[in-house]
Amino acid sequence: MPFFTEQNPERLKYNIASVINTFSKVSTTTFFKVTFPINATLRTWLEGAGIYDRNDSDGFDGMEKIELLCSEAMIPGPSFKNTEIIGNRQGLVEKYPLIRAFPELTLTFYVDKNHAVIRFFEEWFNYINPLHYGGKAIPSTRRGQNDSDAFENAAHYHMRYPDEYCQHILLTKFEKDLQSGGSATNSSYYTYEFIQAFPSNITGVPVSYQGSQVLKYTVVFDYMRYITRRTPATTPDAIFGPNSIPVSDLTTVDLISQLF
Repeated sequence: MPFFTEQNPERLKYNIASVINTFSKVSTTTFFKVTFPINATLRTWLEGAGIYDRNDSDGFDGMEKIELLCSEAMIPGPSFKNTEIIGNRQGLVEKYPLIRAFPELTLTFYVDKNHAVIRFFEEWFNYINPLHYGGKAIPSTRRGQNDSDAFENAAHYHMRYPDEYCQHILLTKFEKDLQSGGSATNSSYYTYEFIQAFPSNITGVPVSYQGSQVLKYTVVFDYMRYITRRTPATTPDAIFGPNSIPVSDLTTVDLISQLF
């Protein structure tokens, strides 16, 4: 049976008073947070490389500083890879979804003066594919791959198993009015959780004498899939007193001047 819906003319025109509340609460791009819940074995490697050294992290936990320095992230858009059926109906090509496609996750970071962002991702790569000599992996230190074995001509690379280096990555979108008081929040937020993620490519970073700019570092991640979670508001604004902490105060936008 044919399906036809006629547009209701009452839904085509609105007065300003009826929609002003809707359009005054739109989402903005500058409030988001990336989180890396690093597992124990990778953390041990990173600690040996000095990534968690608070002396180089402006008083933050080493990973917290790196997370705050994420300046750009691409929220993934779902898509399907389709299959085509030709000939079932004369003159028509029918398309149906075959498998779900997951785009790469691209994150861009400001590079701090101690180069913690560069060191973190270089060491994650080194952990995935460590240099070996004499039957053992050559660990990194705060001075990098400075072990004498790293200079041996017979040194070579081995890959680790995916379960060792794949991590979950969280990308949370929230708004500037979000405040927290204990476990309660006054506004909802939306989290993408990327399952079994790992860095697959680091974009080359040009440096130049011409026009000094903030150095940015772009990392591309592959992952198995992602899931989404919405955390609804759990309490009204009224319960928050003068000591409540706006989460927006912890964003890169507000802290970047203190970290450089």
